[in-house]
Amino acid sequence: MRTLTKFCITALAFIATPTMAQNASMIAFENVRIRTMEGERLIEDGYLVVEGTRIASVGEGDLPPDYSGERIDGQGAVLMPGLADMHVHYYEKDIGAVYLANGITLVRNLTGSLNAARRDQAAYDAASIAPRVKTSGPIIDGGDGFPNDFFIRARNPEQAIGAVRSQSQSGYDAVKLYEHLDAETFRAAAAEARKQGMKIYAHVPASLDIHALLAMKVDSLEHLDGYAEAMAKEGFAPTRKQAWPEQWANVDRAKFAELARATAEAGSWTVPTFAITYGRIASADPDAYFARPEARLLPSWAQTWRRTAEGYGEDRPFFARSLVEKAAFVSALREAGANILIGTDGPNPFVTPGYAIHDEFAAFKLAGYTNAQILAIATVEAARFIGERGRTGTATAGAPADLILLTGDPVDDLGVLRDPLGAMVAGTWHSRSRIQEALDRRAGRLSLERERAGIEG
Repeated sequence: MRTLTKFCITALAFIATPTMAQNASMIAFENVRIRTMEGERLIEDGYLVVEGTRIASVGEGDLPPDYSGERIDGQGAVLMPGLADMHVHYYEKDIGAVYLANGITLVRNLTGSLNAARRDQAAYDAASIAPRVKTSGPIIDGGDGFPNDFFIRARNPEQAIGAVRSQSQSGYDAVKLYEHLDAETFRAAAAEARKQGMKIYAHVPASLDIHALLAMKVDSLEHLDGYAEAMAKEGFAPTRKQAWPEQWANVDRAKFAELARATAEAGSWTVPTFAITYGRIASADPDAYFARPEARLLPSWAQTWRRTAEGYGEDRPFFARSLVEKAAFVSALREAGANILIGTDGPNPFVTPGYAIHDEFAAFKLAGYTNAQILAIATVEAARFIGERGRTGTATAGAPADLILLTGDPVDDLGVLRDPLGAMVAGTWHSRSRIQEALDRRAGRLSLERERAGIEG
């Protein structure tokens, strides 16, 4: 196999042109190392052929002599399935390139609306440079506030049942249940979702505790909600309501194993979203955060995070400790064999979409996961969660052609995921140069918006 040189890396951007059609009859990667994500299998010198939107064949050595389709010469690069960020809020139609620029070809959107389905279709049709999108329906919540198209208010069980049925009839396969639902309404929504064959993504509401949601066997528990309260040190009482960092900084590790086992037995998946805590640590110096190169890709309204940072004052002493304790609990989940997903929750304050996945990787390393285990969570485990085990998340014949091409093997160094040579989504190849052009267009649009609004940075 040829060694990948700096010249070759640059040349890869021009091998497949931006005009390559969706569902081209056949596209092949040759001279590639293939990380199949079938166990530890690595093809050291091989090829992969794509027909339409799916992988047609994978093999060792040279392409078959009768192959006559498009070719992408990897020149020693590593080809593998794209990553999944399993907790995002996909608000903007031109933000998709930030995910591909970080190796992410699938996202799970937790603020559902018709726009999410449209963005998934646009990615599939190659009408946008973006990942595929799995989405819940609009958030079902009680209380007030957030008067927009991705929240539905349910103030009693009848309204909750109606909301779930409506989402099912609209084609959503999952509901997201939120923090202000009373216990009876939450239970009614969850029960109706089960009747409709829908998954349940949940925050632990103030009206219930983590044990109640584990007893319901909800499909995913977002942000480790409810766990800190259940594992508090004896005699600890938070100084105010919703003091989550303080609560996590005061957990009793002796309680970790029991709750981790209960989570594993329930079969529920946890999504720690460590990136939120990394973001809050970064909020101590907003100027440094907004000076990062990727900050130019943040929405204009992200500048309001400067004021948000000021409100973190009481919690700031607990951020670093809460990160350590969350990682320790996730380690207990690993030891218990619990299901877990990687998700970032961008764009929460100081959580840059796409780029935040590297913070997530760092935290999983802190929790004792190996690079190979982290990659499995972001590929084959994400596929298992969405019910596509063996059909996606692998570089194997029959799987969707959602792939990334890397300068090295991420099992050795996850850092290579920060700058892929290109990404394929549903059979369409997006070279690094094409992804960069999309990033630059977004940055230019946002810069003009800020200029017009008189916003610095």
